[in-house]
Amino acid sequence: MTGSLLICKAFRKYVLIFSALFFLYVPVAWSAGYQEEKLLDTSAYSSDDLKKKADDHKVEIQALEAQIKDIEADSDWMILKINQIQDSGRIAPATLKTSLRYKENKIKELAKTKKRLETLVRYYSAAEKSKQDGTFENIVNKKITDLESKIGKPEKKEAAIKAKKISSAKSSTAVSRTDLQAAIDRIGLRDWVEIVGSGTRLRVETILPILFPTGSAVIAGEYNSFFQKLAELLKPYNVKILVKGYTDKIPIHNKTYPSNFELGANRATNVIHLLVRYGLKPSIFKIESTGEYRFAAKKPSTQKAFERRAEITVIFAG
Repeated sequence: MTGSLLICKAFRKYVLIFSALFFLYVPVAWSAGYQEEKLLDTSAYSSDDLKKKADDHKVEIQALEAQIKDIEADSDWMILKINQIQDSGRIAPATLKTSLRYKENKIKELAKTKKRLETLVRYYSAAEKSKQDGTFENIVNKKITDLESKIGKPEKKEAAIKAKKISSAKSSTAVSRTDLQAAIDRIGLRDWVEIVGSGTRLRVETILPILFPTGSAVIAGEYNSFFQKLAELLKPYNVKILVKGYTDKIPIHNKTYPSNFELGANRATNVIHLLVRYGLKPSIFKIESTGEYRFAAKKPSTQKAFERRAEITVIFAG
């Protein structure tokens, strides 16, 4: 009998607990569902409200696009760094690879959010148009707009011209592989450089190396035409440029170059000076030198002249 009473008490206890949870969950679930439904219930908003929502999301999308581009540029630098470390026969640090994976996952996450916002913009814009079409207010506003366009307001015309210029400027800096290849061919750099990568991660790399005399960082005058054409090609674009300087295995130690690291760096520096002279900004460059150790993991060239060189990698940001 005592056992039966204990079982009944325990049963009543669990019934009370489940009942409490049920009555707590239902209002919360209903509230969440109601809020989600209300978010997409365009009948709750005026056409001005819908336009504001769409405009706000457009601003968020632009911010996300800028953030994605910045992270992609950082990822490109990290990929280059990992490749350089591995080319030298070393193992790239795990932290570097982990950081790269984190950035790639972050790009996917931001792209997913951007896609969701773009869907909302289309949804709100369509709802706004639907509300405006056929209404008396819309007809009146259209008449006023048509009248203003005939009369012409200077500030509106000026704003339209400015917007058109901004749009043209943006489109002129957009990177298209086809247009970029056409520009390379037109300027006469087909034999000098090649396009690597695809989509928004295009790079231009030198095919023919910039060679140097033994123990020297002086650039031969024959290369001036190449540097001038390369600067002309890159001026319209938003780019970052990595210049790497290499040496042969012959040791060097003097007042100018204590080691091959300094010699390689000076070769890269002189390349940058020439490109800056022809109009590129100094802030877009990065120098790298591994001296003679670049070839530690590979069979050295039979011709030392090809080891004494500089290479250029151009990363396009958009």
